[in-house]
Amino acid sequence: MKVFHLFLASLWRIGYLIDSKTRLAPKKNIHFRTPLIGIGSLLAGGAGKTPYTAYLAEKLKAQGLNVAIICKKTGDENLWLAKKGFEVFCGNRFELCKELDGKFDLLISDDGLEDRRLSHALWICLSWGEQANSLKDIIPAGNCRSLWKDHPEIACIKKCAMDWEDTAETIEAADIVFSMKLPVNIKGDTLPAGSGIAALAGIARPHRFFSGLRNNYFLTKKIECSDHSKNIQKKAEKALKTGLPVVITEKDSVKLSEDVLQNPNLYVCELAIKYNS
Repeated sequence: MKVFHLFLASLWRIGYLIDSKTRLAPKKNIHFRTPLIGIGSLLAGGAGKTPYTAYLAEKLKAQGLNVAIICKKTGDENLWLAKKGFEVFCGNRFELCKELDGKFDLLISDDGLEDRRLSHALWICLSWGEQANSLKDIIPAGNCRSLWKDHPEIACIKKCAMDWEDTAETIEAADIVFSMKLPVNIKGDTLPAGSGIAALAGIARPHRFFSGLRNNYFLTKKIECSDHSKNIQKKAEKALKTGLPVVITEKDSVKLSEDVLQNPNLYVCELAIKYNS
């Protein structure tokens, strides 16, 4: 199986290199007036790009800047960011940069590191200690979409950690620390510690969400869906019928109907971000 995964990784690598030199190659004689900050990661999902994008956009808006966020059309990141009150535009990021040029003080790209046409971007890369130096680090043999050597354009690398899972040493060495807020329902009630719960997640690395909840709650039922799953609504409705408090990620909550969101037995767990001084 390991040899087969390396074979698939080599095919991915070949396709990536061809795409980088053709469809996604930098374009000449194109100049943008609006600065672009890109939030990327070598990891294939689950790096915290979208929450960090929201965090950065909020900070910049607080400084009086007119900020817009660009992201891919597929997925649920656009719904999450829009619900937070940001101006969000979905589609081909390069074409969006041309369309929005001069209309905002600043654009932030949620992901898009592999698109070398965004050559004017200041790239911030979120790193979780991944190696990404050889074929064994490329999906599906590893967790990364590309290698460090592919990205000389990265201007800033931010080491990341989770305060509920990483060691004290790792957290101290991190630039950005993610933490989980206590789950809250529609009434603003916090879920009491020690409760038995049904936990539902349709994100790239759901084990992080579940491990964080175990610090305060007893996971009576664990429901894991694929990233960007379209079955979150049905799964949440079914879980609520058990009578257990249902805890869901903030990202997944944007795909729920208003009826489900209004259920006082549904609790949404948000992420918090802080910089280490």
